[in-house]
Amino acid sequence: MDKLNVAILGSTGYTGIELLKILDLHPGVVIKFIGSNSLNKAKAKNLFSGLKNYSDLVIKHNSQISSTKNIHLVFSCLPHGELSKNYKKYKFNKNIMVIDLSADFRLPANLNKKWYRGNRDINVYKNFQYILPELNSKELDKNKNIANPGCYATSIALALAPICTLINNEVIIDTKSGVSGAGKSSKLEHIFNEANENLSLYNVGDHRHTPEIQNLLKKNYKISLNIDMVPHLLPITRGILSNIYINFKVTQSENKIRKYFKEFYKNKKFIKILNNDLPSIKDVVNTNNCIIGLKKLPNSKNFIITSVVDNLIKGASGQAVQNMNLLLGFPEDLGL
Repeated sequence: MDKLNVAILGSTGYTGIELLKILDLHPGVVIKFIGSNSLNKAKAKNLFSGLKNYSDLVIKHNSQISSTKNIHLVFSCLPHGELSKNYKKYKFNKNIMVIDLSADFRLPANLNKKWYRGNRDINVYKNFQYILPELNSKELDKNKNIANPGCYATSIALALAPICTLINNEVIIDTKSGVSGAGKSSKLEHIFNEANENLSLYNVGDHRHTPEIQNLLKKNYKISLNIDMVPHLLPITRGILSNIYINFKVTQSENKIRKYFKEFYKNKKFIKILNNDLPSIKDVVNTNNCIIGLKKLPNSKNFIITSVVDNLIKGASGQAVQNMNLLLGFPEDLGL
């Protein structure tokens, strides 16, 4: 197996650290560069003490990527807006592939401007593709960069895709995330004393992952859903649990719907469909799995579809490595 030389921009955030941990043990890569705007000149072991192979790798300023030679692929874990703003300054040559873990290239231009209030260089944007491996990897263009999906969008889209054409178009989503989903935020509601022993709502009906889910389903399944998304902040570090409330156009049984899910994901290594139970966050923490369960609610036509992921792995860094594996022709689950 030929080794791939990789770099990580924004390595000191939660997703950057998680990515470093995964790539440290990935047999197909060599980490050549880790960047940060704040912690440069420190060593990788300052980020994570359990590294096996790269503990003494020195962190450099993100901008120094432009002078680093022989890089094949760059993972960007920079905050939203940073990669698109600085893309040309990094001077990536035409042989470098980029996987972006931010939202900079996930949405079409009109939606990006509305939800992220940003303008992108159209010549940069057209070289990115949005890939959620289990749903649209057949469309993967190995000559294009990848926009990695968001964490909420991953948990919800994976739960909706198998049955989205069978349901009525009004969907209510009650979804909860650990505090790491906000990144290393200094907002009051994200500090320990505020988040601990609390459960709070935020961005009700106005969350940026809603158009991401709608756009993915419309593009790939020709279905337009009206989604009411109600996000909550859980007093835990990591994990997402999404409860999706739906009803079907035609009466369906639990067994029939479960068969739809199992058939849809029958060859997908990271998707687990439960037979009777509903999953919990502990079932997926520190894995690249998405676990899905479903129940028909008693005395009602409604179903609940429950989907859980680790927001830092399947919702971010693990999925980015999964996309890298697909892009470069490695086994999809290599290193995961």
